[in-house]
Amino acid sequence: MTDSFSPSTGRILRWIGAQALLHAGALALGFGVFVLLFQTDLWSGVTILFYRGLLLLVVAFLITLAATVALAGLGRRWGLRRRDALGACVLSLSLNLSGFVILPVTVDRSVSVFLLGQMAAHPDESFDADRARAVFDAVYLGTFRQMERRLSEQKASGNVAPTADGYVITPQGRAFIRFAGVVARLFRTDTRLIAGAPAPEAVPAPTLSLRREPPK
Repeated sequence: MTDSFSPSTGRILRWIGAQALLHAGALALGFGVFVLLFQTDLWSGVTILFYRGLLLLVVAFLITLAATVALAGLGRRWGLRRRDALGACVLSLSLNLSGFVILPVTVDRSVSVFLLGQMAAHPDESFDADRARAVFDAVYLGTFRQMERRLSEQKASGNVAPTADGYVITPQGRAFIRFAGVVARLFRTDTRLIAGAPAPEAVPAPTLSLRREPPK
C-alpha cells in the first residue's frame, strides 16, 4: 500500500506552514511595534498625525524586517528564504498603512466623529440639524479652533502660503486640487467640496444650547 504522503508532499506542507507562521508573525509584530511607537515621544514634534504616522510606519517596518529576516534564517530547513521576510513585511506595512488611514486619521479629522462625540456626551437629548450646526460653530470652530489648525497644517504641507491678511493657495495646492478632482470623478464623490462656491455673507454664530427646551 502506497503512503498517501510522499516526502515532497511533506516538504510542501512544512513550507506552507512556515510561510503562514512567518507572515502571521510579521503582521502581529509590525502592528504591535507601530502602536507602541505612538506611545513614545519619537517625532512628537510633528504635529500632523498623518505625517508622523508615515515616519513611524517606516521605523516599524525596519524593526519588523530585521526580526523576520532572523526568523527566516532559522527556518531555512523548512524552505524559508530571507527574501520571504521582505514579502511578509511589505504585507504588514500595507495593512498598517490602510488601518492607520481608515481608523486613527478618521477619528482625528472626521466631523461625523466629532458630532457623534457631542451626542454621546448628551445621550438623553435630541439633536436636529440646527442644533448640530450650532454645536459645530461654537465648539468645533470656536473652542477647538479647527479652522486655524487646518490652515496651519496646509501651510506646513506647502499648499497655502501666508500673506499680510491671511493665506493664499500655492501652485502645489492648486495641483493637489486638480488631483483631488480626478479622484472625485473616478469614485463619484461630491465634487462641490473641490469645485468651491461663493462664500455666504457672514452671519452671527448661533448660540450654543446644551439642552433643548421642550415644545409648548
